[in-house]
Amino acid sequence: MPKDDLMTHFAAIQEANRPVKLNNTYRGIPISYDATIIKINQAYVAFQVHEYQAVCMALEGKTYIQSALLPEVYQAQSVAVDVLKREVILTEFKGVGQSVGKRMSVRVHPKEPVDVEIHVREQSYPGKLADISTSGIGVFTFDTYIYGDLSFDKNTNVSIEVRLPVSDSPLNFQGKIISVVHQKDTFLHRLGVKIRSNPAAEPVLQRYLTQRHIEIMRELRVVYKSMAQNKEKVG
Repeated sequence: MPKDDLMTHFAAIQEANRPVKLNNTYRGIPISYDATIIKINQAYVAFQVHEYQAVCMALEGKTYIQSALLPEVYQAQSVAVDVLKREVILTEFKGVGQSVGKRMSVRVHPKEPVDVEIHVREQSYPGKLADISTSGIGVFTFDTYIYGDLSFDKNTNVSIEVRLPVSDSPLNFQGKIISVVHQKDTFLHRLGVKIRSNPAAEPVLQRYLTQRHIEIMRELRVVYKSMAQNKEKVG
């Protein structure tokens, strides 16, 4: 959509005094609050936002905008964020379809390193937990550095042991590799694994997810207070 047409949609939202929904993530937790338009320019739109959303945009440098009055979901770059005033300036709007999709699924990041063991083709490989949800596990592995070649391919069936701190015994999951991404300037690869339901492990996994959700939101509050205090000092 031409930029002028999109700004017309934002003007209609402002005139109707309607909020938009902004979507970010913090350590795998979806952060989604209403925001109101405070100024529209040919090149940017300024918004009043929730304090946590301001923190996420300051850290991520972007957000996703949803509104029934917009043709689709838009990704936008945050070029200025005032955490204390809870004001942001967004620009470089790009349409990304009708839904935020998997961007808003809960995939918590571990607080401390968590060991993972991947079993594939009768071989075992060590790794570290990148993130985890009820339907998937992200794993960092040094496989290419240690063994000299990449032993993982997309659509490979694997068995995974995860040693979560809330359990004395490892949790076991069966799954399939759905992504293999090299981490730039490192020996690391990140594997995305879609896991099948394991009723025996689900209560422990859910307890861990709930615990991490609470810890992450507390951490986000601390980060907001720190950013706001630093802004006050600077003036």
